[in-house]
Amino acid sequence: MALVGRYNSLQVVKHTNFGLYLDGGADGEILLPNRYIPKDIPSEDEDWLNVFVYLDSDDKLIATTETPKVQVGEFASLKVVEVNSIGVFLDWGLPKDLLLPYSEEKRQMTAGEYVVVHVYLDKHTRRITATARLDRYLDKTPASYTRARKLICWLPKPRTWASRPSSTTSIGA
Repeated sequence: MALVGRYNSLQVVKHTNFGLYLDGGADGEILLPNRYIPKDIPSEDEDWLNVFVYLDSDDKLIATTETPKVQVGEFASLKVVEVNSIGVFLDWGLPKDLLLPYSEEKRQMTAGEYVVVHVYLDKHTRRITATARLDRYLDKTPASYTRARKLICWLPKPRTWASRPSSTTSIGA
């Protein structure tokens, strides 16, 4: 079964004139449209591809080789691109904008501003959704730092902070 909202290593099962179908296990075959097929990586039958899986606008599983700014289970600062009667839509680096429902807002938002969100998978719809109600996802255990304890901080690369940490800095007493 493919993990929605995460990267998956999936095997190519067949070619069509509009893309590749990948083995999604219990979810069946997942389409990787032609525009996302990597030119520099083999993609013949039985080859494995690393793809991001999400639901398209028809709520069908689809794969992409594009890199989203955030995956399910992560936090990110995303730009508001539209506010309408459904909710707030955020730019997360994929063609289909990410929904932040009004019920998950902490305050009213406007297009052009940035908001820190946690991305989760809605249990009922399997849709990737954002929330600005971060307290549910933060550890409430107080930190137990001592004055002489050395801390290691991960500092992200500028503009790619939702990806893997790139450097460390030690902070001493």
